[in-house]
Amino acid sequence: MKPSSNVCGTTTKVPSKREAKKQINIRWNSKIFFQIGLIVSLLAMFFVMELEIGLKQQVAVAKDNAIWETPPTITYVVKKEEAVKPEEKPKKVVKREPIKVTTAVSHTFTKVDDSAPVLEGKTIAEGDTAIKVPVQSGDENGTNKVATKNILGVEFVPVFPGCERADGNDAKISCMSSKIRAFISRKFDSGKFDYFEPGSIQSIYTVFTIDAQGAIVDIKARAADKKLEDEARRVISGLPIMKPGKQGATAVNVTYAVPISFQVNN
Repeated sequence: MKPSSNVCGTTTKVPSKREAKKQINIRWNSKIFFQIGLIVSLLAMFFVMELEIGLKQQVAVAKDNAIWETPPTITYVVKKEEAVKPEEKPKKVVKREPIKVTTAVSHTFTKVDDSAPVLEGKTIAEGDTAIKVPVQSGDENGTNKVATKNILGVEFVPVFPGCERADGNDAKISCMSSKIRAFISRKFDSGKFDYFEPGSIQSIYTVFTIDAQGAIVDIKARAADKKLEDEARRVISGLPIMKPGKQGATAVNVTYAVPISFQVNN
């Protein structure tokens, strides 16, 4: 049979198996070569980047005689400003005459009837003889010098009649104060002073001495009116004889203060 022909009269050459295989190999070989070239290029770039040309690693070595200098430390001290104190003007010192008696017991009272029971002892004015107690010896001329103590400074305080059972100086002073307050309430005549303003309070400050015989002596009174002072001295002088105060075994004079105050009634 003759080979077929197309309409135009031309013939088509059919490749052989060898030629077809060769064409396939050429297509695959070009891809492989491209990949190999790409890998080689990348490797070359890597080696170039890692290549060290003319660079040497320098190692710092410390010298044995090296001197290390520490920078100076500057200390700053902040001082707090002191507040300026205003100058104080010197106070004028007013000298006052000291009063020897420090015990001040307030005696505020109202007038009571004479029938009110008050425990009293006898006074020297009633004719009794003072209690005999040893006193301090006198000088060569025979004059006796008896020490004077404050009620708070004496070793054994005077004992008011009826206060013998009180234990200790404080209790005896409290008892004596109570007895004197009752005595003044009974004896003080406030009716003499009705010329004062009704409702006003009048005060009298009295100081007296209980001598070494237990008698009331050296009575001093201070008030706004002389009649008040006279009445206070009259009442205090009527206090009973007491057991005198002692310093050790020796009887001494003891000073005592009694403030008296009362309200003028209408």
